[in-house]
Amino acid sequence: MSDSSTLLNRTETPGRRYPLFIERGLLVLVFLGVWLLHSDVQSAVGGVLGSVAAWCGLPLLLLMCAELIGRVIQSMRNDS
Repeated sequence: MSDSSTLLNRTETPGRRYPLFIERGLLVLVFLGVWLLHSDVQSAVGGVLGSVAAWCGLPLLLLMCAELIGRVIQSMRNDS
């Protein structure tokens, strides 16, 4: 049996380590952003739609932004 661990028996070299502390920091910033901004979003939109926007839309929007920033960092650190 060969030393290859891939399905296509390729030899792969490991790349640089990804800085997970940046991802964790972005996630903490998302939590802080939701906590600080939800009342502003709820009062700006108003009513039931404001509650939905503050408790569902804002967290999703901030998580998408954090994911986008993480993917940009990952693409910049790509070795290929």
